[in-house]
Amino acid sequence: MSRIVEPRYDTAGKLIQEHDVLKDEETGEMALVVQTENKAGVRGLAVQNTIIGLGDWLDVYPDGVWTVVGNAGTLIV
Repeated sequence: MSRIVEPRYDTAGKLIQEHDVLKDEETGEMALVVQTENKAGVRGLAVQNTIIGLGDWLDVYPDGVWTVVGNAGTLIV
């Protein structure tokens, strides 16, 4: 049975979702939220920024670390 990464909430109490663009309020680092799964079957949301080498499960961060600044999946027509 696979484990699912636990949900996290941003500095305003908003549920962090896939494709959200995040800012770490402590460091200023930016990240994108992606859906992923590892070889052990753990699946869920992770934060990623390949430019700076950031990549980790979202639930390793406590609630309130990140601020959602937008969503990369937003399309305005």
